[in-house]
Amino acid sequence: MSSKSIGVAFQPVFSGRGVQEAQVWGAADALLKDGLRPTIERVRQRIGSGSPNTVSPMLERWFATLGKRLEGASAIPAQAGSAHLPLAVVAAAQQFWNVAVHEAEQAQVQASEAARHEFQLERAALARQAADLQQRELAFDQARAQLDDALLASRQAVTAMEAQLHRQQQESARQLTEQEGQSRRLRRALDDALRSKEALREKSEMDLAAKQRSFNEAEERHLAQERRMLADVDRERLAARQSAQELTREQKARAAEREAARALQDQASDAVRAEQAARRADALESSELIQKLRLELATQRERAAGAERLVADMGARFVRQGVERTNLQKARPRASKKPTKPA
Repeated sequence: MSSKSIGVAFQPVFSGRGVQEAQVWGAADALLKDGLRPTIERVRQRIGSGSPNTVSPMLERWFATLGKRLEGASAIPAQAGSAHLPLAVVAAAQQFWNVAVHEAEQAQVQASEAARHEFQLERAALARQAADLQQRELAFDQARAQLDDALLASRQAVTAMEAQLHRQQQESARQLTEQEGQSRRLRRALDDALRSKEALREKSEMDLAAKQRSFNEAEERHLAQERRMLADVDRERLAARQSAQELTREQKARAAEREAARALQDQASDAVRAEQAARRADALESSELIQKLRLELATQRERAAGAERLVADMGARFVRQGVERTNLQKARPRASKKPTKPA
């Protein structure tokens, strides 16, 4: 095999773009010359670019062709110098070269084995990293799917909430319209109740004024009758005293007529007592009439108070203030004054 055929068989493959195999082989040769084992990370650091997945197969091909390239290199000095040097020199040089190549091959084999072991470890680590990365990508895809589902659910919830809010706003507007209509109806009812209350109050005042006049007239009649009765009694007492005086004066002169005068006095007393009893009966009837008028007046007051409470309850729902108590108490009759009975 010629040197030309050996060089063609073990040349690196050139690709169109990216990291070239020649770059990887050159970096590995430079590391080997520096006494370092060519590894993926060292080759990448020497090149300055390239991913582990790209560098790894190129470095494996470099290791696979390293032994054959060394064998081809060992035959080149003998073939190149045999035509110009003495045979003994060539033999000695060949022997020296063979020893150097053998030692180099041993060192290269050891370095290759160590590099291959380290390369396998790195490849296993890269495989683990790739598996971890794949697991992370799978977890990321699952998380992204969950996030997409959550986002879709959130959007659906937002849409449902917006629809519900729209319905609630429509319902609130409808309820507000109904409440405003009900408020207007209740205000009209309150105004009607207030007008009815005012009319009832005026009617009650008129009725009370009429009953007060009737009560005052009855009381005046009772007082006038009582005064007349008292005047009659006074006159009768005065007449009785005068009669007694006259009887006393005439007692000595008319001893015989004493019994007759006494009987006359008794008759007069009986008549006075009878008339007093009749007048007292009339006064009692007047008192009963006054009591009836008082009861009827109290009933009218209770009815007016009930109407006042009803209007106050209706007004408290809207104006939150109490309706003024009736002024009927200002016109309280003087019925609390009891008529004096005759002594």
